[in-house]
Amino acid sequence: MTTILERQSGVDSGYAWRLAFVSTFCIVLGGGALYLPVVALKEIAAEFGDRRAVPSMAYMLGFFAMGLGGVFMGWLADRTSPRVPLLIAGVSILLGGWLATRGTGEWLLYLGYMIPLGFLGNAATFTPALNNIQGWFERRRSTAVSLISVGPALSGITWPQVYDWLLPRFGWRESLVIYGVVSGVLLFLCAFYVRASPMQRSKGTRPAEDLSVLPLPSRVIMVLLSAAGFCCCAAMAVPFVHMVAFCGDLGLSAARGTEAISLILLTAVAATFAMGRLSDHIGPLRVSILCALIQISSLVGFVFVESLSGIYTLSVIHGIPYIAIVQGYALILRRLYGPAIAGWRLGVVMLFAMAGMAVGGWLGGAIFDVTLSYRAAFQAALAFNLLNLMLLGLLYLGGRRRTLASISM
Repeated sequence: MTTILERQSGVDSGYAWRLAFVSTFCIVLGGGALYLPVVALKEIAAEFGDRRAVPSMAYMLGFFAMGLGGVFMGWLADRTSPRVPLLIAGVSILLGGWLATRGTGEWLLYLGYMIPLGFLGNAATFTPALNNIQGWFERRRSTAVSLISVGPALSGITWPQVYDWLLPRFGWRESLVIYGVVSGVLLFLCAFYVRASPMQRSKGTRPAEDLSVLPLPSRVIMVLLSAAGFCCCAAMAVPFVHMVAFCGDLGLSAARGTEAISLILLTAVAATFAMGRLSDHIGPLRVSILCALIQISSLVGFVFVESLSGIYTLSVIHGIPYIAIVQGYALILRRLYGPAIAGWRLGVVMLFAMAGMAVGGWLGGAIFDVTLSYRAAFQAALAFNLLNLMLLGLLYLGGRRRTLASISM
Protein backbone atom coordinates (compact mmCIF):
# COMPACT_ATOMS: atom_id res chain seq x y z
CA MET A 1 0.00 0.00 0.00
CA THR A 2 1.36 3.44 -0.92
CA THR A 3 2.50 5.44 2.11
CA ILE A 4 1.67 9.12 2.76
CA LEU A 5 5.33 9.99 2.18
CA GLU A 6 5.36 8.26 -1.20
CA ARG A 7 2.19 10.08 -2.29
CA GLN A 8 3.59 13.43 -1.20
CA SER A 9 7.08 12.94 -2.64
CA GLY A 10 6.04 11.33 -5.88
CA VAL A 11 7.96 8.09 -5.35
CA ASP A 12 6.43 5.33 -7.54
CA SER A 13 3.89 7.90 -8.78
CA GLY A 14 2.40 8.43 -12.20
CA TYR A 15 4.79 11.31 -12.76
CA ALA A 16 7.73 9.00 -11.97
CA TRP A 17 6.70 6.66 -14.78
CA ARG A 18 6.10 9.54 -17.18
CA LEU A 19 9.51 10.90 -16.28
CA ALA A 20 11.07 7.51 -17.02
CA PHE A 21 9.57 7.55 -20.53
CA VAL A 22 10.58 11.17 -21.16
CA SER A 23 14.11 10.43 -19.93
CA THR A 24 14.30 7.43 -22.26
CA PHE A 25 13.15 9.60 -25.16
CA CYS A 26 15.91 12.10 -24.33
CA ILE A 27 18.50 9.30 -24.37
CA VAL A 28 17.21 8.20 -27.78
CA LEU A 29 17.68 11.75 -29.05
CA GLY A 30 21.10 12.25 -27.46
CA GLY A 31 22.68 9.10 -28.85
CA GLY A 32 21.75 9.56 -32.50
CA ALA A 33 25.04 11.05 -33.68
CA LEU A 34 26.95 7.92 -32.67
CA TYR A 35 25.14 5.78 -35.22
CA LEU A 36 26.04 7.84 -38.28
CA PRO A 37 29.66 6.53 -38.41
CA VAL A 38 28.23 3.02 -38.07
CA VAL A 39 25.78 3.28 -40.96
CA ALA A 40 27.88 5.58 -43.18
CA LEU A 41 31.29 4.12 -42.29
CA LYS A 42 32.34 3.50 -45.90
CA GLU A 43 30.92 6.82 -47.16
CA ILE A 44 32.74 8.83 -44.50
CA ALA A 45 35.94 6.86 -44.99
CA ALA A 46 35.82 7.54 -48.75
CA GLU A 47 36.15 11.30 -48.09
CA PHE A 48 39.22 10.78 -45.91
CA GLY A 49 41.53 8.66 -48.04
CA ASP A 50 39.39 5.51 -47.72
CA ARG A 51 40.59 5.10 -44.12
CA ARG A 52 38.04 3.29 -41.98
CA ALA A 53 39.92 4.39 -38.89
CA VAL A 54 38.59 7.96 -39.43
CA PRO A 55 34.87 7.28 -38.83
CA SER A 56 35.91 4.70 -36.23
CA MET A 57 37.92 7.42 -34.47
CA ALA A 58 34.93 9.79 -34.54
CA TYR A 59 32.84 7.04 -32.98
CA MET A 60 35.55 6.39 -30.39
CA LEU A 61 35.88 10.05 -29.43
CA GLY A 62 32.11 10.43 -29.17
CA PHE A 63 31.77 7.46 -26.84
CA PHE A 64 34.82 8.32 -24.74
CA ALA A 65 33.67 11.91 -24.36
CA MET A 66 30.20 10.65 -23.42
CA GLY A 67 31.71 8.62 -20.61
CA LEU A 68 33.97 11.44 -19.42
CA GLY A 69 31.15 13.95 -19.66
CA GLY A 70 28.87 11.57 -17.76
CA VAL A 71 31.00 12.02 -14.64
CA PHE A 72 30.78 15.80 -14.97
CA MET A 73 27.09 15.82 -15.84
CA GLY A 74 26.30 13.46 -12.95
CA TRP A 75 28.13 15.84 -10.61
CA LEU A 76 26.36 18.87 -12.14
CA ALA A 77 22.93 17.24 -11.85
CA ASP A 78 23.59 16.40 -8.19
CA ARG A 79 24.39 20.03 -7.42
CA THR A 80 21.73 21.69 -9.55
CA SER A 81 19.05 19.59 -11.21
CA PRO A 82 18.94 16.93 -13.96
CA ARG A 83 17.17 19.62 -16.01
CA VAL A 84 20.35 21.68 -16.34
CA PRO A 85 22.42 19.04 -18.22
CA LEU A 86 19.54 18.52 -20.66
CA LEU A 87 19.35 22.23 -21.43
CA ILE A 88 23.09 22.21 -22.13
CA ALA A 89 22.68 19.10 -24.29
CA GLY A 90 20.00 20.66 -26.45
CA VAL A 91 22.14 23.64 -27.37
CA SER A 92 25.33 21.59 -27.75
CA ILE A 93 23.88 18.93 -30.03
CA LEU A 94 22.33 21.57 -32.28
CA LEU A 95 25.72 23.28 -32.66
CA GLY A 96 27.68 20.01 -32.76
CA GLY A 97 25.86 18.63 -35.79
CA TRP A 98 26.86 21.74 -37.70
CA LEU A 99 30.47 21.90 -36.44
CA ALA A 100 31.34 18.26 -37.18
CA THR A 101 30.46 18.66 -40.85
CA ARG A 102 32.24 21.92 -41.69
CA GLY A 103 35.80 20.79 -42.42
CA THR A 104 37.40 18.92 -45.30
CA GLY A 105 39.92 17.39 -42.87
CA GLU A 106 39.04 15.00 -40.09
CA TRP A 107 39.81 17.36 -37.19
CA LEU A 108 36.51 19.23 -37.11
CA LEU A 109 34.73 15.88 -37.35
CA TYR A 110 36.70 14.69 -34.32
CA LEU A 111 36.16 17.93 -32.41
CA GLY A 112 32.43 17.96 -33.08
CA TYR A 113 31.99 14.38 -31.93
CA MET A 114 34.19 14.84 -28.88
CA ILE A 115 32.90 18.07 -27.28
CA PRO A 116 29.43 19.30 -28.35
CA LEU A 117 28.01 15.93 -29.45
CA GLY A 118 29.75 13.79 -26.81
CA PHE A 119 30.97 15.58 -23.68
CA LEU A 120 28.26 18.26 -23.56
CA GLY A 121 25.56 16.46 -25.54
CA ASN A 122 25.05 12.73 -25.28
CA ALA A 123 26.70 12.62 -21.83
CA ALA A 124 23.97 14.80 -20.38
CA THR A 125 21.17 12.39 -21.26
CA PHE A 126 22.18 8.98 -19.87
CA THR A 127 24.07 9.09 -16.55
CA PRO A 128 22.03 11.92 -14.96
CA ALA A 129 18.79 10.20 -15.99
CA LEU A 130 19.89 6.82 -14.63
CA ASN A 131 20.94 8.40 -11.33
CA ASN A 132 17.77 10.46 -11.07
CA ILE A 133 15.26 7.73 -11.93
CA GLN A 134 16.53 5.39 -9.21
CA GLY A 135 15.49 8.01 -6.65
CA TRP A 136 11.94 8.05 -8.01
CA PHE A 137 11.24 4.33 -7.45
CA GLU A 138 11.21 1.80 -4.64
CA ARG A 139 8.92 -1.08 -5.65
CA ARG A 140 9.72 -1.28 -9.37
CA ARG A 141 13.19 0.21 -9.50
CA SER A 142 14.70 -2.54 -11.68
CA THR A 143 11.95 -2.07 -14.28
CA ALA A 144 12.49 1.69 -14.31
CA VAL A 145 16.25 1.23 -14.62
CA SER A 146 15.64 -1.20 -17.48
CA LEU A 147 13.51 1.40 -19.25
CA ILE A 148 16.28 3.99 -18.99
CA SER A 149 18.93 1.42 -19.95
CA VAL A 150 17.25 0.53 -23.23
CA GLY A 151 17.41 4.16 -24.34
CA PRO A 152 20.71 3.67 -26.23
CA ALA A 153 19.32 0.54 -27.87
CA LEU A 154 16.15 2.34 -28.96
CA SER A 155 18.38 5.12 -30.29
CA GLY A 156 20.26 2.52 -32.28
CA ILE A 157 17.05 1.06 -33.65
CA THR A 158 15.68 4.44 -34.66
CA TRP A 159 18.57 6.44 -36.08
CA PRO A 160 20.09 3.90 -38.50
CA GLN A 161 16.70 3.67 -40.18
CA VAL A 162 16.48 7.46 -40.31
CA TYR A 163 20.00 7.69 -41.75
CA ASP A 164 19.17 4.95 -44.25
CA TRP A 165 16.53 7.31 -45.62
CA LEU A 166 18.57 10.53 -45.27
CA LEU A 167 21.95 9.42 -46.64
CA PRO A 168 20.95 8.75 -50.28
CA ARG A 169 19.12 12.09 -50.39
CA PHE A 170 21.41 14.44 -48.47
CA GLY A 171 24.75 12.72 -47.82
CA TRP A 172 26.34 12.15 -44.42
CA ARG A 173 27.15 15.81 -43.74
CA GLU A 174 23.66 17.23 -44.15
CA SER A 175 22.20 14.17 -42.42
CA LEU A 176 24.22 15.03 -39.32
CA VAL A 177 23.08 18.65 -39.47
CA ILE A 178 19.44 17.53 -39.68
CA TYR A 179 20.00 15.26 -36.69
CA GLY A 180 21.49 18.12 -34.69
CA VAL A 181 18.61 20.49 -35.34
CA VAL A 182 15.84 17.97 -34.62
CA SER A 183 17.40 16.40 -31.53
CA GLY A 184 18.75 19.64 -30.11
CA VAL A 185 15.40 21.42 -30.20
CA LEU A 186 13.47 18.45 -28.78
CA LEU A 187 15.98 17.92 -25.96
CA PHE A 188 15.79 21.58 -24.98
CA LEU A 189 11.99 21.38 -24.79
CA CYS A 190 11.94 18.07 -22.89
CA ALA A 191 14.28 19.46 -20.24
CA PHE A 192 11.47 21.59 -18.79
CA TYR A 193 9.51 18.45 -17.85
CA VAL A 194 12.35 16.90 -15.82
CA ARG A 195 12.48 17.27 -12.03
CA ALA A 196 15.00 16.06 -9.49
CA SER A 197 14.15 13.02 -7.36
CA PRO A 198 12.57 13.54 -3.92
CA MET A 199 15.83 12.55 -2.19
CA GLN A 200 17.82 15.16 -4.10
CA ARG A 201 15.25 17.85 -3.34
CA SER A 202 15.56 17.11 0.40
CA LYS A 203 19.35 17.43 0.49
CA GLY A 204 19.39 18.31 4.15
CA THR A 205 18.10 14.86 5.15
CA ARG A 206 20.14 12.83 2.69
CA PRO A 207 22.24 10.26 4.59
CA ALA A 208 25.94 9.79 3.94
CA GLU A 209 27.31 6.64 2.32
CA ASP A 210 28.01 3.82 4.79
CA LEU A 211 31.10 2.09 3.39
CA SER A 212 31.43 -0.21 6.40
CA VAL A 213 28.72 -2.55 5.12
CA LEU A 214 30.44 -3.24 1.79
CA PRO A 215 31.61 -6.82 1.17
CA LEU A 216 34.93 -5.52 -0.22
CA PRO A 217 36.84 -2.24 0.15
CA SER A 218 35.06 0.48 -1.82
CA ARG A 219 38.13 1.22 -3.92
CA VAL A 220 38.43 -2.45 -4.94
CA ILE A 221 34.76 -2.59 -5.93
CA MET A 222 35.08 0.54 -8.07
CA VAL A 223 38.25 -0.69 -9.78
CA LEU A 224 36.80 -4.13 -10.56
CA LEU A 225 33.49 -2.77 -11.88
CA SER A 226 35.18 -0.03 -13.92
CA ALA A 227 37.66 -2.44 -15.50
CA ALA A 228 34.91 -4.99 -16.19
CA GLY A 229 32.78 -2.27 -17.81
CA PHE A 230 35.67 -1.27 -20.07
CA CYS A 231 36.40 -4.83 -21.18
CA CYS A 232 32.81 -5.91 -21.83
CA CYS A 233 32.01 -2.79 -23.85
CA ALA A 234 35.23 -2.95 -25.86
CA ALA A 235 34.25 -6.50 -26.80
CA MET A 236 30.65 -5.72 -27.74
CA ALA A 237 31.57 -2.65 -29.81
CA VAL A 238 33.74 -4.41 -32.40
CA PRO A 239 31.02 -6.38 -34.23
CA PHE A 240 28.40 -3.70 -33.63
CA VAL A 241 30.30 -0.73 -35.05
CA HIS A 242 31.65 -2.65 -38.03
CA MET A 243 28.58 -4.75 -38.84
CA VAL A 244 27.60 -2.84 -41.99
CA ALA A 245 31.16 -2.83 -43.33
CA PHE A 246 31.66 -6.49 -42.35
CA CYS A 247 28.54 -7.51 -44.26
CA GLY A 248 29.77 -5.49 -47.26
CA ASP A 249 33.09 -7.35 -47.19
CA LEU A 250 31.15 -10.64 -47.31
CA GLY A 251 29.35 -9.46 -50.45
CA LEU A 252 26.13 -8.53 -48.66
CA SER A 253 24.33 -5.20 -49.05
CA ALA A 254 24.53 -2.40 -46.51
CA ALA A 255 20.83 -2.93 -45.82
CA ARG A 256 21.60 -6.43 -44.50
CA GLY A 257 24.15 -4.97 -42.12
CA THR A 258 21.65 -2.38 -40.90
CA GLU A 259 19.13 -5.16 -40.33
CA ALA A 260 21.70 -7.07 -38.27
CA ILE A 261 22.28 -3.96 -36.13
CA SER A 262 18.54 -3.65 -35.64
CA LEU A 263 18.38 -7.30 -34.57
CA ILE A 264 21.06 -6.68 -31.94
CA LEU A 265 19.19 -3.71 -30.57
CA LEU A 266 15.69 -5.19 -30.70
CA THR A 267 16.97 -8.22 -28.81
CA ALA A 268 18.74 -5.91 -26.36
CA VAL A 269 15.50 -4.10 -25.56
CA ALA A 270 13.62 -7.31 -24.74
CA ALA A 271 16.56 -8.88 -22.92
CA THR A 272 17.18 -5.84 -20.74
CA PHE A 273 13.73 -6.06 -19.15
CA ALA A 274 14.03 -9.83 -18.76
CA MET A 275 17.48 -9.54 -17.17
CA GLY A 276 16.26 -6.75 -14.90
CA ARG A 277 13.53 -9.03 -13.53
CA LEU A 278 16.00 -11.90 -13.25
CA SER A 279 18.24 -9.61 -11.18
CA ASP A 280 15.45 -9.32 -8.62
CA HIS A 281 15.64 -13.09 -8.09
CA ILE A 282 19.31 -14.07 -8.43
CA GLY A 283 21.11 -10.73 -8.02
CA PRO A 284 22.59 -8.34 -10.60
CA LEU A 285 26.14 -9.68 -10.32
CA ARG A 286 25.13 -13.20 -11.28
CA VAL A 287 23.14 -11.77 -14.20
CA SER A 288 26.19 -9.80 -15.38
CA ILE A 289 28.29 -12.98 -15.28
CA LEU A 290 25.61 -14.79 -17.30
CA CYS A 291 25.63 -11.96 -19.85
CA ALA A 292 29.43 -12.19 -20.15
CA LEU A 293 29.15 -15.91 -20.96
CA ILE A 294 26.49 -15.23 -23.61
CA GLN A 295 28.67 -12.55 -25.22
CA ILE A 296 31.63 -14.94 -25.38
CA SER A 297 29.52 -17.37 -27.41
CA SER A 298 28.51 -14.67 -29.92
CA LEU A 299 32.08 -13.42 -30.38
CA VAL A 300 33.36 -16.94 -31.03
CA GLY A 301 30.74 -17.19 -33.75
CA PHE A 302 31.70 -13.89 -35.39
CA VAL A 303 35.27 -15.13 -35.81
CA PHE A 304 34.01 -17.84 -38.20
CA VAL A 305 30.66 -16.68 -39.62
CA GLU A 306 30.29 -16.14 -43.39
CA SER A 307 26.56 -16.53 -44.12
CA LEU A 308 23.72 -14.04 -43.72
CA SER A 309 21.68 -16.48 -41.62
CA GLY A 310 24.67 -16.95 -39.33
CA ILE A 311 25.08 -13.19 -38.94
CA TYR A 312 21.40 -12.80 -38.06
CA THR A 313 21.61 -15.62 -35.49
CA LEU A 314 24.73 -14.22 -33.88
CA SER A 315 23.21 -10.73 -33.85
CA VAL A 316 20.33 -12.02 -31.74
CA ILE A 317 22.74 -13.71 -29.32
CA HIS A 318 24.98 -10.64 -29.18
CA GLY A 319 21.97 -8.47 -28.39
CA ILE A 320 21.02 -10.35 -25.20
CA PRO A 321 23.83 -8.85 -23.06
CA TYR A 322 24.27 -5.68 -25.13
CA ILE A 323 22.52 -3.38 -22.63
CA ALA A 324 21.71 -5.80 -19.80
CA ILE A 325 25.33 -6.27 -18.74
CA VAL A 326 25.84 -2.49 -18.32
CA GLN A 327 22.47 -2.13 -16.60
CA GLY A 328 23.76 -4.75 -14.17
CA TYR A 329 26.60 -2.47 -13.09
CA ALA A 330 24.14 0.26 -12.09
CA LEU A 331 22.03 -2.23 -10.12
CA ILE A 332 25.14 -3.71 -8.45
CA LEU A 333 26.23 -0.24 -7.31
CA ARG A 334 22.77 0.59 -5.96
CA ARG A 335 22.57 -2.77 -4.17
CA LEU A 336 25.97 -2.28 -2.57
CA TYR A 337 25.95 1.42 -1.67
CA GLY A 338 22.24 1.88 -1.02
CA PRO A 339 20.08 4.98 -1.65
CA ALA A 340 22.82 7.32 -0.39
CA ILE A 341 25.16 6.37 -3.25
CA ALA A 342 27.11 9.34 -4.62
CA GLY A 343 26.17 10.25 -8.18
CA TRP A 344 29.79 10.24 -9.31
CA ARG A 345 30.18 6.48 -8.71
CA LEU A 346 27.88 5.48 -11.55
CA GLY A 347 29.45 8.21 -13.66
CA VAL A 348 32.92 6.71 -13.17
CA VAL A 349 31.82 3.17 -14.03
CA MET A 350 29.93 4.45 -17.08
CA LEU A 351 33.03 6.43 -18.09
CA PHE A 352 35.04 3.24 -18.32
CA ALA A 353 32.19 1.42 -20.05
CA MET A 354 31.87 4.17 -22.66
CA ALA A 355 35.65 4.27 -23.04
CA GLY A 356 35.45 0.55 -23.79
CA MET A 357 32.83 1.15 -26.48
CA ALA A 358 35.06 3.89 -27.86
CA VAL A 359 38.23 1.80 -27.93
CA GLY A 360 36.43 -1.25 -29.31
CA GLY A 361 34.89 0.73 -32.16
CA TRP A 362 38.22 2.32 -33.06
CA LEU A 363 40.22 -0.90 -32.60
CA GLY A 364 38.07 -2.78 -35.10
CA GLY A 365 38.83 -0.21 -37.79
CA ALA A 366 42.52 0.01 -36.90
CA ILE A 367 43.00 -3.76 -37.01
CA PHE A 368 41.13 -3.96 -40.33
CA ASP A 369 43.35 -1.27 -41.86
CA VAL A 370 46.40 -3.37 -40.95
CA THR A 371 45.10 -6.87 -41.75
CA LEU A 372 42.32 -6.10 -44.31
CA SER A 373 40.16 -8.57 -42.37
CA TYR A 374 37.87 -8.43 -39.36
CA ARG A 375 38.81 -11.89 -38.04
CA ALA A 376 41.70 -10.57 -35.93
CA ALA A 377 39.45 -7.77 -34.64
CA PHE A 378 36.84 -10.28 -33.46
CA GLN A 379 39.58 -12.32 -31.79
CA ALA A 380 40.74 -9.22 -29.92
CA ALA A 381 37.13 -8.61 -28.83
CA LEU A 382 36.93 -12.16 -27.52
CA ALA A 383 40.09 -11.61 -25.45
CA PHE A 384 38.55 -8.48 -23.89
CA ASN A 385 35.40 -10.40 -22.99
CA LEU A 386 37.31 -13.22 -21.33
CA LEU A 387 39.06 -10.63 -19.18
CA ASN A 388 35.66 -9.12 -18.31
CA LEU A 389 34.45 -12.53 -17.12
CA MET A 390 37.54 -12.90 -14.93
CA LEU A 391 37.01 -9.49 -13.31
CA LEU A 392 33.34 -10.17 -12.55
CA GLY A 393 34.36 -13.54 -11.15
CA LEU A 394 36.86 -11.86 -8.81
CA LEU A 395 34.14 -9.50 -7.57
CA TYR A 396 31.75 -12.38 -7.01
CA LEU A 397 34.25 -14.57 -5.17
CA GLY A 398 35.54 -11.66 -3.10
CA GLY A 399 32.02 -10.76 -2.02
CA ARG A 400 31.28 -14.32 -0.86
CA ARG A 401 33.88 -14.08 1.84
CA ARG A 402 31.89 -11.54 3.82
CA THR A 403 28.33 -11.55 2.59
CA LEU A 404 26.99 -13.10 -0.59
CA ALA A 405 23.58 -11.69 0.22
CA SER A 406 24.75 -8.08 -0.23
CA ILE A 407 25.10 -8.65 -3.99
CA SER A 408 23.49 -11.89 -5.06
CA MET A 409 20.48 -12.50 -2.83
